[in-house]
Amino acid sequence: MKVFISHSSTDKKFVRMLKDALLENNIETWFDEDQLDLGDSLVSRLDNALDTSSHLVLILSPSSVKSDWVKFELKKALDNQRTGLMQKIIPIKYRECEIPEELKELLHADLSKEVVLPTDNATRVKFISEGFEGFFLKLVRAIRNSSKAINKEEKAEIISSIKASQPSIEKHSISVHRGNYELIGYNTAESRLKYQKVISNKSTADENIDDLRPFLLPASLKSLCKFEKGQKIEIQSDLPFPSYGHFAGYRIDDLKIALDKRTRNELYIRAGNFYQVEIDFKKNIIRFVNMFGKNPHNGKKFLGEENNGLAA
Repeated sequence: MKVFISHSSTDKKFVRMLKDALLENNIETWFDEDQLDLGDSLVSRLDNALDTSSHLVLILSPSSVKSDWVKFELKKALDNQRTGLMQKIIPIKYRECEIPEELKELLHADLSKEVVLPTDNATRVKFISEGFEGFFLKLVRAIRNSSKAINKEEKAEIISSIKASQPSIEKHSISVHRGNYELIGYNTAESRLKYQKVISNKSTADENIDDLRPFLLPASLKSLCKFEKGQKIEIQSDLPFPSYGHFAGYRIDDLKIALDKRTRNELYIRAGNFYQVEIDFKKNIIRFVNMFGKNPHNGKKFLGEENNGLAA
């Protein structure tokens, strides 16, 4: 058995302590701080780690429930649970927060009222209230009692079977990806210009660089998307007329879509809102189908992304 610990970086002091306690009880863990190296492909490493883990322990806090990477890991774990690769998902509420909809039917541990202090080396926390001991005993028992005897060969066979069936699924399914994404823009003309230059260097079209409208897709779509950098893509909303954008690459730090302001304005879609998005890879069309969430910046003007999203 191997436990994947999904968490936000703001909760690492607790996660380090939890990892140490699990290892002392001979429970192997996957923890990004230990396993990721410079130059690694984050999406592929996470995919592989989740495929080879028997349990997902999800640390819930105000930061983690908003984290795009935690959402990505949870979705992957839920998919793996349906195929038998993932045996159990165990939510742990570390800080007071809203439980994600996908987890509301699961029993979760609640440590949000427990008292913690930093340790001497300031990289971990320790609990000084009595609730943690009872919780940890239940956690170890839950992991051990639900751990089925699936060896590496059997797990590899399941993964191989899933991969083998994928071409057939793709062949007979409609080539449309559907997902929920936050729409963002660019804070500065300089950040937009960076991607306009990327497009200009790749595009064969005779277009002025100022007329190029760069958009960035989430890194999680790399395995599906066949767009070429500089390719002009039709972009639609529920309006009767379309707009367009030029593909500039992938973001590597979240699951958001970055879109030029001119395109957003033409389609009456707004940065900071969450949309249901359809991407038709055969017809090369991106559709913003339905808005289902508002910008959380109450009363504040939202200018675009905080420019920490890079393109790969």
